[in-house]
Amino acid sequence: MNLWIDRVTYGDAEKRWLAASGHYLQNPPPGCLFAIGVRELRAELFADVLVASGPLLGLCLIGRPVARKLPQDGTVGEITRMVLVDGLPHGTASRVLRISADVAKRQGMASLIAYHDRTRHTGCIYRKAGFKKRGATTGSAVGWGNRKNRERSATAGATSKRRWVLDLCMHEIAKGEA
Repeated sequence: MNLWIDRVTYGDAEKRWLAASGHYLQNPPPGCLFAIGVRELRAELFADVLVASGPLLGLCLIGRPVARKLPQDGTVGEITRMVLVDGLPHGTASRVLRISADVAKRQGMASLIAYHDRTRHTGCIYRKAGFKKRGATTGSAVGWGNRKNRERSATAGATSKRRWVLDLCMHEIAKGEA
């Protein structure tokens, strides 16, 4: 399967797709700095040209860091959500992350951060994409809780998460991928 991976808009259709994806966090983020989408590349009718077509197969959202103590000036981006449908070729997730890093670097970001819930997956996709482990967060006994105008997903839970960082100053932009 040939895949198209590139920037997409993050509008209502993408939010609905994300909400229906079955991701454990359930609520799609209200916005992002940019989004990377995955679609299948198919031959166009009566031509030898491949075009991105069909339904969305994956979505990666990069936003400002959720942690208030991290820079909010656009120099750091956080991967706030990444969902890929089952059955995509091996390595698709790390490729999506590398393309996200290329776009972030072009936008002037110095680093990307990501967190993974250690009870749900290992984080190997971050390692394969060049991210480095940089500590962990601890889950609060109380949990995040809901705040005025900021409803939390009941399944988000308060588990410890591993922090991953990709220094974009050291990251080389992939030729022909973004």
